Amino acid sequence: MIHRSSPTGSVPPDPVGIAVAEFIGELLTLATIKLRYRPIGWEPGPDEEPDCSTDPVAAESLQIIDGWVTTLIVDFEDRIPSSIAQAQSALGQTLDSLPKAALTAADRFQAMHTGPASSSLSPALLRALRDTIIVEFLAQHPIWKGTEHDPRKLIAETLEYLIELSGTRVEAQDLTHGVVITDSLTDDPRLAVRYPSGLRSAKRSPLLFDGRRSVLVVDEEGRARTEMQAHRLDKLIPESSRLSHRQKSFVDSGSLVSVASGKLGGIGFYLRADRSIWAFVDGRPVVIRRSEHWKAFPVWLASALQETVGDGSAVELVVQAALMVSVQEKGAIFGIVGSTDALATTVAPKDRYDLRNEFDPSAMQSETRLHHLIETGDMDAETLARLATLDGATIVDNHGNLLAYGAILTSKDSQHEGARTAAAKTLSLIALTVLKVSQDGEITVFRDGHVMATLL
Repeated sequence: MIHRSSPTGSVPPDPVGIAVAEFIGELLTLATIKLRYRPIGWEPGPDEEPDCSTDPVAAESLQIIDGWVTTLIVDFEDRIPSSIAQAQSALGQTLDSLPKAALTAADRFQAMHTGPASSSLSPALLRALRDTIIVEFLAQHPIWKGTEHDPRKLIAETLEYLIELSGTRVEAQDLTHGVVITDSLTDDPRLAVRYPSGLRSAKRSPLLFDGRRSVLVVDEEGRARTEMQAHRLDKLIPESSRLSHRQKSFVDSGSLVSVASGKLGGIGFYLRADRSIWAFVDGRPVVIRRSEHWKAFPVWLASALQETVGDGSAVELVVQAALMVSVQEKGAIFGIVGSTDALATTVAPKDRYDLRNEFDPSAMQSETRLHHLIETGDMDAETLARLATLDGATIVDNHGNLLAYGAILTSKDSQHEGARTAAAKTLSLIALTVLKVSQDGEITVFRDGHVMATLL
């Protein structure tokens, strides 16, 4: 949702600014984006309020259009439950620096838009603008503070290289590739191999530094320095252990790149076999590029849902499991309920894991026999994700106790939309919250029969 305003009552033509605001809105699900234009030299009258936002999550101002100062404001208003401060803490650097990056990119593209002042940007210019905003955002990382090196060229060339690799196969393999840019290497390199230009002609380099078993480490000047191997993390990071079981579950989404960028500090990129590009900042996934579109990783999801669900450990468990299913390109429905009473008319007794001892204590029926063999005493995200990939819904209470898996939910709307979507809507009428994961990795949050957010 984009809002444009000016204290004068009229706003200037601004196709570049509108394109920037729309992109930030797409990047940050649930955000409200505001563009405010102030004439240079304008001062509020005695009865006028200053042109500012009340406690915005993030904002930045810059003179882009002749005669005007543009302010880009990112806010969530009431779309994330209660605490904006909590959302800002979860999003961290993403929101703090994104408006500045967006306006800096807009300033560069203002002169490139040669059409009528009111006309939209061309598709090619839009793609370039979006990529440039991401480059500007990542270039604000502290590893480049106090140095004379301009990181934009290195980041832009790295993204261009990964996009190039995404459409390539080597030795009949879909390529993956992992690289971390860090300032933690203090020794002088024996060889000055530029990245990525110095490795472009080496066709096997992405196979060697595949982001799963090995990550290429590049210094802040853009020199390829060494590798970090998954089984030898202690080579560059003393006292580091191997990837944990949970980290290995995320190997296809760049867990090694995440660990390397987190331990070394810096920015990591991972090209997945599905051609998506994941960017990590200090170990945390921040943005993902899929089919020329960018999305911010929903790091705020658990904290936002926690207020909806209330007390209990289910939210973190379900969110982790949903992300696992998402990166595996499998579908699932997760539901968190506050009371089992609501399930009586929605879930058949044979699908109720929590009723296994009452419904079929001797495991006489084949449909319920598996309930007695599954171990969920200490439920973890891996187990929940495994169960959720079966057809049907997986339901837990707000403490993470398994109530049902593979539960078939009927819906009157199933003839008008996908069965998984219809089932998620039905379940959300009785659940505190529902997460639907589609096979393309998209995560949709439902509540009270309505879509609350669509992620990734």
